[in-house]
Amino acid sequence: MIEKIIELIREILPYEQINENTELVESGILNSLSIVALITQLEDEFCVEIADDAVTAKNFSSVREILRLIEENNKT
Repeated sequence: MIEKIIELIREILPYEQINENTELVESGILNSLSIVALITQLEDEFCVEIADDAVTAKNFSSVREILRLIEENNKT
């Protein structure tokens, strides 16, 4: 799943060099517009629904945090 998340981010931001530990928000790689685009792709790809209150800088701070968010939303 980590590689798929990285692939989805690269579809939105093809010139960014990222891995599972890259700081996405603080480094400026992800901003509010790219997060919205990413949420749409994550919801479609992983059949989850990400609640508005889950859209926080912490939840999108790294690929690992995004994975955790997806896994939490898969359980509900």
